[in-house]
Amino acid sequence: MCSTDAKTGIYRCKVVTHDYLFFTTLGFRDTTLTRYIGNYALIYAINRNIQTIQRNASGTKPFYQEDLSKVLIYATPAALSSDKLTPLAVDKSIEWTSHPKAYVTFNSVNTLTQMTETGRANLPQIGRKAKYPPLNSFNFFAIGGNPAGIIRLGKKQIPCRVFTTPLKIEQVSEDLFEPSHPVNPSDLPDFSPKEIDRAEIVYQTPPLLVNVRLRAEHYICTDGRNKFYIAKPDPIKYLHVSLP
Repeated sequence: MCSTDAKTGIYRCKVVTHDYLFFTTLGFRDTTLTRYIGNYALIYAINRNIQTIQRNASGTKPFYQEDLSKVLIYATPAALSSDKLTPLAVDKSIEWTSHPKAYVTFNSVNTLTQMTETGRANLPQIGRKAKYPPLNSFNFFAIGGNPAGIIRLGKKQIPCRVFTTPLKIEQVSEDLFEPSHPVNPSDLPDFSPKEIDRAEIVYQTPPLLVNVRLRAEHYICTDGRNKFYIAKPDPIKYLHVSLP
């Protein structure tokens, strides 16, 4: 279970997968993954102790509007890490280069029709799915608490470790900036396209902006060596997150 440290603040986080990671895909039958994890999946995972937002089965209807106002820790979207060292424990790391996506092929036969198709377009029985191998890692930022610990990520409940570094806030600014993380634009208060100087859109759930330069309220933080620029989330949408 993840820890919800009483100390609020901003943390640089690395989530390390300990099983094959499968999440939102692109394509039909021959599906692939983006290099990014949407922040809603991370938010549910690191707020595991809030029972009212955890559901064993909820159908296809999302409950973001009801749930996100209850969370205590906010997470930015995550990007695949290119770091040479991957932590296995608090004081132990190994050299590890992120491995390319692995593909799992499937060709199931319906026992009633003896065919590989059922006619249900959203559940094909032949195809290929992409997954990220174990020990690949992703970087994100957390606001409002320290999510370090063990989590289960996504609908497949993949076990992961989260390692964190506390950051010092040097300044809060509303100038143009280049975020140190992918951006979920629906998390920014009173945000409109005119605030975007440049961006690439990644179509997944939720849609993300990457390689972006925009104008919005943000934190300028440091770990003592590097600076990080982190977009401030909407305080109304994330009502119970203790924003610095």
